[in-house]
Amino acid sequence: TKYIAFLSPYQYLVCMKNQEQKSVQGILDYIKWRGDLPFSVDPINEIDALIFSQLSYLNFAEIISPEFSKSGITLAQASRDFFNSSDLEKRSNPGLFINDLLIQMLLEMAKTIRYADMSLCGYRETLDTEAEKQFAAVTIYPGDGTLFVVYRGTDDTLVGWKEDFNMAFITPIPSQIEAVTYLQQAASKHWGKIRVAGHSKGGNLAIYASTYCGNKTQRKIIEVYNNDGPGFAQDITKTTEYQPIADKVQTFVPQTSIIGMLLEQHGPYKTVKSTEVGIMQHDPFSWELDGPMFDTIENVTNQSIAIDKTIKAWLKTISQEERSLFVDTLYKILTCTNAATLSQLAVDFKKNPLLIVKTLIGIDQETRSMIWQILQQLFKSAKQTIPTMTEFMKIIN
Repeated sequence: TKYIAFLSPYQYLVCMKNQEQKSVQGILDYIKWRGDLPFSVDPINEIDALIFSQLSYLNFAEIISPEFSKSGITLAQASRDFFNSSDLEKRSNPGLFINDLLIQMLLEMAKTIRYADMSLCGYRETLDTEAEKQFAAVTIYPGDGTLFVVYRGTDDTLVGWKEDFNMAFITPIPSQIEAVTYLQQAASKHWGKIRVAGHSKGGNLAIYASTYCGNKTQRKIIEVYNNDGPGFAQDITKTTEYQPIADKVQTFVPQTSIIGMLLEQHGPYKTVKSTEVGIMQHDPFSWELDGPMFDTIENVTNQSIAIDKTIKAWLKTISQEERSLFVDTLYKILTCTNAATLSQLAVDFKKNPLLIVKTLIGIDQETRSMIWQILQQLFKSAKQTIPTMTEFMKIIN
């Protein structure tokens, strides 16, 4: 404190805010707390990266240009256009497993010095049922001379979830291929440093794109943020392409991570405290903060380790062909009501139970037998890694 007289007004503000950091509990608290500090004074950190990752879940079609340009629309203007949109109800319904606080987050960001003048561009969104691809991304110029490429995770669409399941037996999946192209195109328009981020499948895409984007683009990348993104069907950490970004990847998972522990992992991770339980900890709005950082603990919980061991043990017992059959059959059952999203499916399952039963009966005997064997292997793996069914229910709930 004896040097306080020599601090600039902004430096003084940073010092004072750091004294208040214990009151910062979540994303919205952080935006209000840190919002009056521009990135030139308080550089981008892991919380900002998570916030940008969440921003990618919002529907900015026809608001943010698909082209890459530093003179894109500001976040403040994008927010105004978003809330003045004639299809606001559609834009404001992110999906069954995506937090409604996203809308509040956008409002709060638009009020701040830190985020309001950020330039947004390169909004791309693809939903292809034939290719089984769900992809979306947005590019941000924060104003600190860097470029920030952000990939959306799995949205409410059943196609998006089908593509996630395909990760168990397909490498690369279509959205991973598009993620590489997107990053290369964004990088070609920017001479400076680049950060890449995403949540859930978006975190997986961030790592995959940064790994396979080529030397020219890789040299520009300074940080890759993976927020509870699943792993890969094959271990990419041992590839020569991954080595240039190995030390740049930061992976964060909640204390009872399920999604982020799936498949082959991608290096070390930090474990974040969450206010939720079970799989709902995947929601970043439940992640606890300690000022400008996550509030972390030593390791994931025993429940997370158990479910990870169960799934890995199960996958080892079934072939790639069996994985494909299992996923395709499950998708057929889920889409028999013509539901396109999880939200619709939740309603249609109650409305059309007979249609679902009919679909199950209609599956040929050989396939049904194979599915039953695969499920038996799953329960066998669970029995070996989780002591009781009660514990299993605690994990998934």
